[in-house]
Amino acid sequence: MTVDNRVVKLNSGHNFPLIGYGTFGGPHAPEQVYEGSKYALEEGYRHFDTAYLYRTEEALGKAVRESNVPREEIFITTKLWQTFHRPQYVRPAVERSLQLLGLDYLDMYMMHWPMAWEFNGYEFDNLKSKNGDNPCIDVPIIDTWRAMEDLVKAGLVKSIGVSNFSISQLEDLLEKCEIPPAVHQLEIHPSLPQEEMLEFCKKHNIVLTAYAPLANPGHKGVLSMLTDPAVLRLAEKYSKTPVQVLLNWGIARGYAVIPKSCNPQRIKENFVHFEMEQEDIESLLEIGRENPYRSCCPLEDFGPSNNIFNKVL
Repeated sequence: MTVDNRVVKLNSGHNFPLIGYGTFGGPHAPEQVYEGSKYALEEGYRHFDTAYLYRTEEALGKAVRESNVPREEIFITTKLWQTFHRPQYVRPAVERSLQLLGLDYLDMYMMHWPMAWEFNGYEFDNLKSKNGDNPCIDVPIIDTWRAMEDLVKAGLVKSIGVSNFSISQLEDLLEKCEIPPAVHQLEIHPSLPQEEMLEFCKKHNIVLTAYAPLANPGHKGVLSMLTDPAVLRLAEKYSKTPVQVLLNWGIARGYAVIPKSCNPQRIKENFVHFEMEQEDIESLLEIGRENPYRSCCPLEDFGPSNNIFNKVL
């Protein structure tokens, strides 16, 4: 991995911008993502992250096509959902995403979660069980991965990656795969600094992407990291906002961040890059070492069959 300001070179040989625009949202996400993505493109964003589950691929694709930015300058990631893990569903799933995006290829296709669920069609309303739990089925990760490798060979995808994997799962995949994962996306912020995972992925030339880089402010009644004294101290020191401190903390550690916002001023502020002193980067690590917190919980979102982080409710 080589770093040039805000761009890294992936193990697949492609450039990967470290400041991205996330498109996960609620019921009004498609409209908001369309407007937000248009503004982000104007501000200089060139990395956009979506997923089939988000229902924002079509809106993002429209914004990209309507921009004056050449397609080859934009890095677009989308993700394979759990119900499409059987190898025979992988190519139809990516083709469906490409159709919604209105694109000929993806820069990154990512396995959204390591769990596999039974196929129940491609309609959005059928992606999750309605009974509160989504039973897992036995589809080896390597079988799904080999189908994703075929997408690279077919020219539909330039790079492939994973999301929410453990180190042991990555180790097993690296032993068996032909094309190694270029990116691993997972939750990272000062309350969950993922130090062991970051060290492992640097060793194996896998770039990390942090979702929830702000730790979902106010999520489930947890105090916002934006008001943490250590973050506020650095915001004052560098004359930046707490959000800018948290995002650039991640970039300084060598991984991508994908904040989401539909507010033009925040989109602009999120794109500001500045250098931080090493001692300040280290100081924020203490937050997670003392009080670790994970905002994304598959046990709560998908049911007890999916408790991959061994959380106790």
